[in-house]
Amino acid sequence: MKTKVYLLPGTMCNQRLWHKLIACAEANFEFIHIPIPANKDIKQIAQWLNSYLIEDKVCLLGFSLGGYIASYFAVKYPHRIKQLLVVGNSPCRLSYQEVTQRQQLLNFVSTNKYKGVSHQRASQLLDSNNDELEHINTIKQMDAELGVDELVSQMTYTTERDDLLEPLSQFKNEITFYYSEQDPLINLAWLQQLADSNTHCRLVVSNGNGHMLPLEKPEALAQLMEQTFCRVS
Repeated sequence: MKTKVYLLPGTMCNQRLWHKLIACAEANFEFIHIPIPANKDIKQIAQWLNSYLIEDKVCLLGFSLGGYIASYFAVKYPHRIKQLLVVGNSPCRLSYQEVTQRQQLLNFVSTNKYKGVSHQRASQLLDSNNDELEHINTIKQMDAELGVDELVSQMTYTTERDDLLEPLSQFKNEITFYYSEQDPLINLAWLQQLADSNTHCRLVVSNGNGHMLPLEKPEALAQLMEQTFCRVS
């Protein structure tokens, strides 16, 4: 019997994010992609997710923004979590630099026609030694399919985030974090502080600086899913 895993994507990511992972792991897992609902803040998304999920307890995998949402959901509704895997995210407040960049982007698209994520920006999300054109095209295609309205929604409603260090420190279920050791979007010190304060927290570190791990390292992620989800089903 396959293990059902619910998938929460990152900013401007759709189901294409998972295609390589599914190809690697579909023999053992049933994947349910959950699009991030538009025009809802993090609290509202978590409330919506609590109603959306059918099972009493679920295996939840969140990537980037989806990783933060999954973590927030876990601390608000801990009784709904069987196992949690967070990829490419440290569930704390965004840095001042990132918040500023998001506001600048919102200001730009309010007065200019949005032409989609640039080749350069897509490349920056990938490992500097592995910025394959296929991955760049996938990032650009996801962005184009979701469109400017979705971009404005996510930039407007999901930028303000609580620091989840204290509630996650008290979380009783096992949490696994998977991320690149040099990913500039990850707060390494924050994750280490969480791991030091909660013995249920497991850090799995990949080499390099790539952020888009479901695209770049699907085999490694599939193996981690086997270790994380199959033994609790």
